[in-house]
This record gives sequence, structure tokens and C-alpha cells, in this order.
Amino acid sequence: MSMAGLKAALLLCCGILSEITWNYAPSGMNVIQNRTLQEDEDAAVFLKRVPQRIGPAYTKAVYKQYSDATYSTVVPKPKWLGFLGPLLMAEEGDTVIVHLKNSALLRAYSIHPHGLNYSKSNEGALYPDGTGPEKKQDDAVAPGATVTYQWTLPESHSPTTQDGNCLTRFYHSHVSAPKDIYSGLVGPLIICKRGTLDLHVDRSAVYALLFMVSDENFSWYLDENIQTYITNPLRNLKEDKDFIESNKMHGINGYLYGNLPELSTCQGNKIHWHLIGLGNEVDMHSVHFHGQILTTLNRHTDTVSLFAGSTSTSEMVADNVGHWLLTCTVNDHLSAGMQALFEIKKCFPNVHKPRPHGELRQYFIAAEEEVWDYAPTVPTDSEADKFVKRGPNRIGSRYKKVRYVEYIDDTFTTKKPRSPEEEHLGILGPVLRAQEKDTIRVVFKNKASQPYTIQPHGVQYEIDQDGTLYHNELEESYTAKKLRELKKETRVVTPPPAALVKPGMVHTYEWMVPVGAGPVAGEADCLTHLYYSAVDAVKDTNSGLVGPLLICRPGSLKKGVQKNYNKEFHLMATVFDENLSWYLDDNIRAYATDPNTVDKDDEDGFQNSNKMYAINGFVYGNLPVPTMCKGDKVTWHLSGLGSEKDIHSLYFQGNRFLYQQNRRDSIAVFPHISHTVTMEPDSMGLFEVASATVNDYHRGMRANYSVTNNAPFKNRLHIAAMEVDWDYSPNRTWEGEMFRGQESPAHEFLDQQGGFIGSRYKKVVYYRQFTNSKFTEQVAVTPDVEHLGIMGKFSRIWPETRAYSIHAHGVKTDKPEVHKTNPGETHTYTWYVNKNTGPTAEQEECSVSAYYSTVDTIKVCNCKVKH
Repeated sequence: MSMAGLKAALLLCCGILSEITWNYAPSGMNVIQNRTLQEDEDAAVFLKRVPQRIGPAYTKAVYKQYSDATYSTVVPKPKWLGFLGPLLMAEEGDTVIVHLKNSALLRAYSIHPHGLNYSKSNEGALYPDGTGPEKKQDDAVAPGATVTYQWTLPESHSPTTQDGNCLTRFYHSHVSAPKDIYSGLVGPLIICKRGTLDLHVDRSAVYALLFMVSDENFSWYLDENIQTYITNPLRNLKEDKDFIESNKMHGINGYLYGNLPELSTCQGNKIHWHLIGLGNEVDMHSVHFHGQILTTLNRHTDTVSLFAGSTSTSEMVADNVGHWLLTCTVNDHLSAGMQALFEIKKCFPNVHKPRPHGELRQYFIAAEEEVWDYAPTVPTDSEADKFVKRGPNRIGSRYKKVRYVEYIDDTFTTKKPRSPEEEHLGILGPVLRAQEKDTIRVVFKNKASQPYTIQPHGVQYEIDQDGTLYHNELEESYTAKKLRELKKETRVVTPPPAALVKPGMVHTYEWMVPVGAGPVAGEADCLTHLYYSAVDAVKDTNSGLVGPLLICRPGSLKKGVQKNYNKEFHLMATVFDENLSWYLDDNIRAYATDPNTVDKDDEDGFQNSNKMYAINGFVYGNLPVPTMCKGDKVTWHLSGLGSEKDIHSLYFQGNRFLYQQNRRDSIAVFPHISHTVTMEPDSMGLFEVASATVNDYHRGMRANYSVTNNAPFKNRLHIAAMEVDWDYSPNRTWEGEMFRGQESPAHEFLDQQGGFIGSRYKKVVYYRQFTNSKFTEQVAVTPDVEHLGIMGKFSRIWPETRAYSIHAHGVKTDKPEVHKTNPGETHTYTWYVNKNTGPTAEQEECSVSAYYSTVDTIKVCNCKVKH
């Protein structure tokens, strides 16, 4: 593998697969909170070794680089790479040659690149691909064997003109990819435009970070780790859910709770962050760099989203001195230790960060406790009772919470009233707005009973203004240091006031909006961010402390509000988990009619009832309705918050919006990821804005907005809903080849043994288009649409027995209600397509949306395909 920074026409390396003992927390500490693993309750779940827990150390397989084919001299790699393989780099036109030796004792492995070109005999991936033995040697390198791989980086695989100079990719073993990767065989790969690799490496710091829940339960070495570290194994230990959870290591390059070393650079340097996400469905990561502004995909942010199999490349100028927190802000991952520290040092006294010279934007905000009602109007939806109905061991819809409340001055005696246009903000704090070069000053008073703070996204601030509580050794003044040394005292590090505002106390925050923090060309006038409390970010936000923050381009604000839009609305989608609120016990005592019967460990009952699928703190359409007129220029500011389940697709019924010059009607939000979209509504009626995720919708994540109507056009289609027999796996030949001689994971889903259904199900589908209104002749299915799967041939067609409908995304309708068509009935649905529903000039000629039945979306979406 190429030596870090090496650039040549031919890149040579000798790599070896080696088995090592890896420690996820070698310091024995939660470095972020300066606590031992034994003292830290969260860290102990994963890292404390006890008779039935493996602890922090595991046997893993890793890639190592050697200087030559004798495999005698290891090429050192940066400590921050952790268990990742060496950093591979190539630029357009390069050839990479890897001599891979497998020194693992018992198992075959390989190496497979993402982002490089290869032939079938150099792919390094084992699967039934129809090739002969001469092209299979690369698929699995047996123990003790050596295989040479050759890859190239042609123009077709290189960064495009719209990309930066270099992009992030990765490589891994692909004999059994999930197990191989969880066992440790993965590494970073950087691909660059021709002639840019030297510039990328020589003039900037380069870091590659893998965010992954390393699930040691799926490692090839699980049994070995149990045998080595479990001193008193229980029967069926591998099936114990607590044991399984303890082996899920939420790491960055294989380090937890701030143990990742040597992320450090000097003030004024440029940093390229090459970020990788791998793993499973839980590997949704929102990577937040405290106190910094990054450029990602030519846009400005401080938080980057990653998913399993995705990568991101971000550029940052290190102009903010301090030890800063780098963390995944998804609640589960934050609590489980997916955190690190990076240092920006003041290496050169003459280098300094200029202060902005714009306006001073001042706000007076208090944290106040109040009773919050998620559903002031009781919903009629039967599903709602689980969440909003009060009972002997159920709290209902009313909870004690804490909110950010705006006041008119620093006496905190007179609240600033919300206008009718702001009522939709609900539980959110006041909207903070600023332009590039401005300074934001927030005078914060904690009028609650818990310590709280304000931590912003999207701005810069001095390290002593960080609103997150973590062990941060602020720079000690020369005088203080000398005085302490004279007294022979050890340094005591206490949290800065900004990170822990106690009840009754006041703290003034100052944040700067640097040039380059606002929107770029093609974006809306203001970028959307959040601010929130972060003494304990998980508990604080679930208790209610969160609000919107807009960073705008120069000249776009007038008297503190956006001047180029008629309306401004804010929506935050999250599952407020009241089980994690500071006030859970208070709420049980106040609202459960028989508190003594409450079982706080009842996951399916009590805990589930306290998870509120809310928009701005309201469920089941209780959000005060945002209203607008036809033709208004409207800006929507959309955000997400929460944990692994908080992937929400916000769908606007009736009208489409523009997002980064693309016209859409839905957009996904994730924890601490925000978007700004603009709309010129042209349909009248009361329309829904809701999460299109089926479970979210039925659990209450829906609201309404009101606009006017516009309706052109005509084109007639005849479509029938038909009940059929569908086989998910009619041919299992490929599966048999793939898992020959071993247990196939498909048996669990496809076999009928053991009383299971197997692969054949009765389904309902929008089966075929017909040529006439009598539905007597079907439109022929041509080869180009056979890939639609469930639209194809069936073994049996049944008579219709249930009512269905057709609701389409991306079109206009006369009214928001969707007609229910009963069995045997025919109904005409009318949809309108105008200039605000079709693609923009920047999009492809056609855009794709879905249509589906809305009679019962949970049951219907599990019995037919969307298309």
C-alpha cells in the first residue's frame, strides 16, 4: 500500500493481514469527562471487564504495511489511524499494486477497493460471478499465501470538475464483507485529480476518520474473545441482549470516549477531513466539529452526515485555538462514546484570527420549566391512545419540560411575546438570526432547577464559550501558571462557566459569524442550524431545550428578519424520549393516576408511551397551522434531533419546494442536520406536512399548513389494484452458490420449515396499466420495465377484497383528502402538473416520485410496491 503522501505513476506496497489485540480505550479513562471506566456508568457498559463481559480489548485482524517483500520492516503509520489499515493515496493516471500476504492463522481474507478500477482477477471480492478458477485467486487469500492486486485510477473514477481535488474512499476485505470489516479489515483511500496529490498532502493536514459501531458480535474472533476474556461464561451468553450490547463499540477509528490520539495541527493550517461511515442500519452519524466551519460539497457547515457505505470530504481552516470536541451527535452514539478531541495549537505568535466587524445581534434568553401538552386537542386516531392517553401507569400528553424563552432585556422580567406567525414554533426557542461578519451575544439566565447551557451550530466562538460540558484544559495564563508552580500546587481543571450554568445564574455567550459561514450561490438566503443545551446533551434536549439559528448572507436581513421572503417557518422533527428527560420522575408523580404501578423498565409499554413523535413538540396535527397565500415567497427551515430512529422524511402534501436548485416535495432530516427550502405555494387547502416514514406518521409526526390553489391540464391513465401471489425469491441458485457449504442467512426469511410462511405471499399491487376504462385489456409489459419486479408476472391473481386508493407525490390535487375506492369500484383521481412541480433547469429532464394507497399506509405499504 502506498506510503502516506507518496505520489508516483506506479504505487507499490507490500501489505500483510495480521491478528492483534486491540484496546478501544487504552487510557482506561473516559477522556471526554475525565473519569475512569469504572466511574463512568455509560462507558462501563462497553468497556468495563467483568466475569461476563469482554471489556475494552479484543482480538482483531488488521492491514499492516511493510517496506518490501521480505515483510520484515513495518512502515509506521500515524497513531490516529487506530486499527485502520495504512492510508492509501492515488491520483488520476496512477496504478496501485498491492502484494498482500495473509498471516492470519485460520481464515482467508482479501482486499477490495472502492473508487479504483480493477479487472475481475483483481477485484478481491468473493461471490458467484461466473468466473473460472484463474480469476478467483484474488477473491480469498488463504493463510500463508500471497496475492498481488493491481488497480488503476482512470479519469472515469477520478473527482469531477464539481468535486474538490481529492475525494474519500475506502478498502476492505470482501470474503465475507460484514464479518471481515467488523473483524477489523478496513482502511482509508484518497483519490485525487491529476497533479493535485502533492498539493493535498504537503500544504494541509490530512486525517481519515471511520465512524462505525464495530459490532464484535459479528467478528470472526468472537468465540476466541469469549474464551480469552470471559472468566465465568454463562450458558447461551451469545444470546444475552446485554452481552450483545456490550460488544457494540461506538468508535472513531476504533477508539471510544476521547481515546483517539494525535489529532493536532497549528493555527492557520488547512485540514482535510476524510470521513467514512460503515456498518449496519444503526450507523447513521452526524459528525459535529465544535467551534469550526467546514466546507463540504462546496457548502458551509459544522456537521456532516454519514451512513453505512458513505464517505465525505471536508475542508477546514484551523483558525480557532483550543482542544475541541469532535463527536457524533446522534444521542445513542454520543452516550456510547463516539467522541474524540482535536487540538488547534497556537504555534506562531503572529498568527491570529481576525474578529468580524458586522452588527452586534443581542438576545436575552432564559431556560424555564413549564407543563407542555403534546396534544391539546385529543386525536381521534386509535394509534394515538398509546401515547397521549393518561392512565394508572401512563403519563398521557402533558409533561413537565424546560424551554428557551425570550425576554426583552437582561432584567428577565418581561417576556418578548410571540407573534401569530411564530406560534408554530411550539416548544422551540426563539429564532436567532445573524449575517456573515456579525457577532451574536446571548445573555442566558437559567431559571430552571437543573444546570443548562446554550451550544450553537454554525458559528465560531472562543474555547471558553463552548456550551458543552467536557474536560477541556483551557490555556493557562503565564501568571497563573507561575503562581501555581511557586505554591507547588497541581492544576485543577474546572468547567468554564459557559459549559455549566447553574440554576439562578446568568452567563453571556458571544459567538462570531465568520466570512464563509453563510450560504453559497444557489442556496437560500439563510442556512438553518440549531442551538441546544449540552450539559448532558441527551437529557437536556429530550427535556426540551432546543431552538433554531439562521446564518444569512450579507444584506439579506432587515430589522433582524429576512427581507426577501413573505413568510418564514421552522419545523423540527424528533422523537422526544421522555424516558430520558430530567423530569421523568416528576411526570410520573404528577400525571400517572397510580404512580406506584409504573414500571420504568417496561420497554414495550411504559417506555414506548413516552416517546413522542413530534413536530415542534406537537403530535397528531396539533401544531398551530402555518398559513400563507398563493404566490408567497416562503422559506421553510427544517431540522432533526434525536437518536438512531430519528431518520425522518418530511413530506409536503400539495406543494413542491426548491432545495439546492432541485424541485422536490420531501426531504430527509437527521439528528443535528438542518436544511433550508423555499416554496411558492399554488394549491389551496389544508395540507399535511408529515414524516413519510410509515411508523412516524402513525405515531403522530404530522402537522398541517394552509395555502391556495392553482390547477392546469389533462392526461388519462387506467390503473387497477389487484391481489396476487408474489414470490420474493423464485430462484435461489445464486444464493446456493454464494453460501455453498455453509449456513445461508436466507433460510431465516425464505424457508417454510418451522411454521414460517417462506418466500411466497399474497400481495396487492398496482398491477398493470389498462388500455380502457372497462379494464378489459392490459397494456403489455415490455422488457424495459420487467425489472420493476412486483409489476411483473404472478403465479395467481385473486379477486379484490379490500378498499384502496392512489396518492401521488410531486403533483397537485384539488383537495388534500384522498378518496377510498372500494372493491369492484372505479374512481377517477385528478392530479395537476405545473411549472412548480416539474424539474428545474438544473435537474434532469424527468424527476421521480412515488404513488401508493393511503387507506392504511402501514398495511398497504407492506403489501405493494411504490413506484
